[in-house]
Amino acid sequence: MRIHFSRGDLARTRLAEGADVAWEVINSLHALQAAYGGSILRAWRKATGPDLAAADLGRRVRDRLFPVAPNASYFPDLLTPPEGALGLGEALETVVSAPRRRLRQEFGALRGSPGAGPWLADLAAGRTAALRELAATLSEYHRVSVEPHWESITTSVAADLAFRRRALREHGIAALLATFRPMMRWEDPVLHLPIHPSGRDVHLRGRGLVLIPSYFCRRHPLTIFSAELPQVVVYPVELPLRAAVPSSVGALERLLGETRAAVLLAVRAERTTGELSRDLGVAPATISHHTGILREAGLIHSRRTANTMLHTLSPLGAALLNRHPWQT
Repeated sequence: MRIHFSRGDLARTRLAEGADVAWEVINSLHALQAAYGGSILRAWRKATGPDLAAADLGRRVRDRLFPVAPNASYFPDLLTPPEGALGLGEALETVVSAPRRRLRQEFGALRGSPGAGPWLADLAAGRTAALRELAATLSEYHRVSVEPHWESITTSVAADLAFRRRALREHGIAALLATFRPMMRWEDPVLHLPIHPSGRDVHLRGRGLVLIPSYFCRRHPLTIFSAELPQVVVYPVELPLRAAVPSSVGALERLLGETRAAVLLAVRAERTTGELSRDLGVAPATISHHTGILREAGLIHSRRTANTMLHTLSPLGAALLNRHPWQT
């Protein structure tokens, strides 16, 4: 897929403010249907199945949500409206109040699984009961399967955004777009998505682009289907190689020194190794030693950009600081 920019589009391209709940819900439904995402999403799937069954949601998710959000190259743009940045309630209200013509176009394009025909037909026809059932089921699914993991989602998204914003702040929009290699490739004035399932061309024509990081998006960046709507690219954040838990009791015990506590407090806002060295008055080699221990314990994420290493809190690190509000 290729996204074509004008100069005005570059000026209007921006990063999302944070996690988009509508995209996380839909991407999590895709992840639930497929076996991708490594150990993090494998553990989430293993826990989510029993949670849905306990909430009497398993069958409703299979019969109602999987047909409208299939793990396929097409699903309705209505399910991931811009209002998702404001919250799930606003996104669902957009679905329920959509014009019938749009409902007919978007839900009517779904093929659906065996037995899903009447359900999809009701949605395509704009029947109020079906739309409200869809909204209620999505809301319940979110409560059981996504909301309990929201801290991990938002912390991972925040770490990614810190990395991207730093590139934008220090080197401009071209440097920001260059951070997405290899999943996206910027060759002015075109952004190439080489592993996107579509081979189409989209011309922004002054609308700009919103770049949305997603915890549950894994295989490749996603876009909306319609070329006429405001354009977004949803891309996968980098997840830790294993669940964010300490590798041993000893790793956490080693944390409880004065300098490591100071480092952990300092990375509540993203910091490079050099900035930590300057702010704490400690040699860079010593900072690297301490950040390595914090990273091993699952308390921070570290990401290399150019010749610097950028450090941010992990969900476990944030939880530890919330529980033990040490003072600087």
